[in-house]
Amino acid sequence: MDKEQFLHNSERLLFPIVAVVAMVLLALTPAWLSPTAQLIGLAFLVVVFGLPHGALDPWVAETMGLCQTGVQTTVFTLGYLLIAAIVVLLWFWFPVSSLLFFLIISAWHFSGDWAKTMGHIPRWSVGAALLLMPISFHTATVAAIFTHLSGPGGAILADRLALPEGWLVMIMLAISALAVWRGHRQVALEYLLLLGLSYFAPPLVYFAIYFSLLHSPRHLLGLWRQAPRAEQGRLIRMLVTYTGATLLLAVPLWWVWAALPTESLVLRLVFIGLAAVTVPHMMLMTAAHWRAATNRPAR
Repeated sequence: MDKEQFLHNSERLLFPIVAVVAMVLLALTPAWLSPTAQLIGLAFLVVVFGLPHGALDPWVAETMGLCQTGVQTTVFTLGYLLIAAIVVLLWFWFPVSSLLFFLIISAWHFSGDWAKTMGHIPRWSVGAALLLMPISFHTATVAAIFTHLSGPGGAILADRLALPEGWLVMIMLAISALAVWRGHRQVALEYLLLLGLSYFAPPLVYFAIYFSLLHSPRHLLGLWRQAPRAEQGRLIRMLVTYTGATLLLAVPLWWVWAALPTESLVLRLVFIGLAAVTVPHMMLMTAAHWRAATNRPAR
């Protein structure tokens, strides 16, 4: 088996295998993961598998012609950091509105995982359901998480976003059936596993598995396949360097929130930190997709 086939099989199998194992364990022993273990697992998976999916943004910018010189690279980096800083500041000033905005853009961003296989409306619906399912199935738990992130208004937001569970189940089943009808059985399997995982798993476990073992690897492997073979070594070095740099940028936030309880501190570092890097990452990827679409030759 060559390297490309190995990567392809890993991308297809990693999330389904882990999701099934997690659901079986959680169905048999619901309390086997303590809240502390969930926090540690979330932080570990996000750092090791989640953060790197934005670490290749400088390379994406290079392919777009935005970082061809030292000056351009400096401007891009400063602009990226400025947007991230603005996101954090807005969260301080408008915590509930910032949380809602983050949920909306995350739903849209996550829908891109199936951009090559599903139409706009089905995948946008799944992107929204990805976030609404844990809120609806575990409203009290998500309300507590949102309170750590945005204060008492976060709990109110969770209650208002909780939809009837039956609606979400029907939506996911209908879109899964549509995927099968279109010949995308792997997509249908992922949708059904996300539905099951969101029901059986605590929200933090569900998010960690989806974000770190499906969303992030899919993005990284997509860029890896685009890169010329001669560039792949540099991509690995860039991945390690910028992931490490992102962790260093979390140090000031750690200092600001040092007085908070450990649970609040970790949740804010993970989710508000993700929001800070997700917004510029999404802006760059949207520009890249738009540029690729406009430069695509006519058939």
